[in-house]
Amino acid sequence: MSETLGNMPQHDPIIDSMGRLVKLIFGPDRATRARTGVILLCALMYAICCSAAFYAAEVGMMRDFAPKLLLLTTVPCYTVFYVLVRTGRTRSMRDPNLMLQQQSFSLLAIAFAYTAIGPHDRGLVLVLIALVMVFGMYTHQPRQAAFAGVLAMVLLAMCMGVLSHIDPVYYPPTLELLRFELMIGTLPPLILAAYQISAWRNRLAQQRRELRDTLEKVQTLASRDALTGLYNRRHMQDRLVDSAKRHERYGERFTVVLVDLDHFKRINDVHGHRVGDEALMAFASAATLALRESDTVGRWGGEEFLFILPNTSPAKALVALDRLRAALQHCSISSRVPGLRVAFSAGIAQHDLAAPVHRTLERADHALYQAKTAGRNRSLVSPSDPR
Repeated sequence: MSETLGNMPQHDPIIDSMGRLVKLIFGPDRATRARTGVILLCALMYAICCSAAFYAAEVGMMRDFAPKLLLLTTVPCYTVFYVLVRTGRTRSMRDPNLMLQQQSFSLLAIAFAYTAIGPHDRGLVLVLIALVMVFGMYTHQPRQAAFAGVLAMVLLAMCMGVLSHIDPVYYPPTLELLRFELMIGTLPPLILAAYQISAWRNRLAQQRRELRDTLEKVQTLASRDALTGLYNRRHMQDRLVDSAKRHERYGERFTVVLVDLDHFKRINDVHGHRVGDEALMAFASAATLALRESDTVGRWGGEEFLFILPNTSPAKALVALDRLRAALQHCSISSRVPGLRVAFSAGIAQHDLAAPVHRTLERADHALYQAKTAGRNRSLVSPSDPR
């Protein structure tokens, strides 16, 4: 007993505490953690910029009140951003990361910093504008990227024009004009590049979605019967192999049922193939509703169907088939032949661990043959494999 306990995995309380702390800060699920991670990363960048602003004020590169005002606006703003993302309030939004709001705030903060930095160091702000624009290339939609670029140009142009008119000593008009011309020469190409990269990202994402949808359609066509919508023979063969492996590894027994519609050829000969197709579709629909979600129903070929019933004994399979048979008695097959009903015969075989899958199918097929020979519209169970 002590040896068994010693081999059991022990949880490190430090690691468990760290895991709980990460979930508490970043969120319970992967998507939320990714978004809060972006928010906290941006907040860290702002903290570094605020620290640099305080140092710039100490050395005389920035007015003294500016760093404090930046800090007083950044902390509550990013607290709101973090709370909204962490609590999942933005999950249903088109921009769950609030990137456009963050970038707008960044541009306002940069425009304010531009007004507070000394005349000869003010050009450094243009570098920050470029940084924000490059960051937005990989996070924004094309229109958002263009909006951010235009907003940056408008804010800086207003600052340059208004402040050089109000205080031409601290904001020399000649220098402001030079910076304005530099901005006009650099920001529009950057805006265009941001728009194009965002558009390329959108097209790539759309192509990925279309490729994923196409692959799903191909998989559906490869595994589904076109008429009934049930799994086809190839897919059912794979499911049989998987069920046998689960039986071998985990002891999950399963029962196979082979079903054949009675007198189906007569339905085609008397009422036509269209009514015959409707009979197949009606049976497929009734079987899907009568069986459990864990059961697998497939069209084996023609008017034959195969059921794979996990964790089901032959006796329980008989109960399920009786339920299906009763449902078919009340099922309208075709509006052309209102009184037409479908009956079926079935052979049941529980898979034996020592036998191959094809042997189980042979036993179910033999039981089906006996059911049809005995008069049809009945279900018979195959005895256990004597091998």
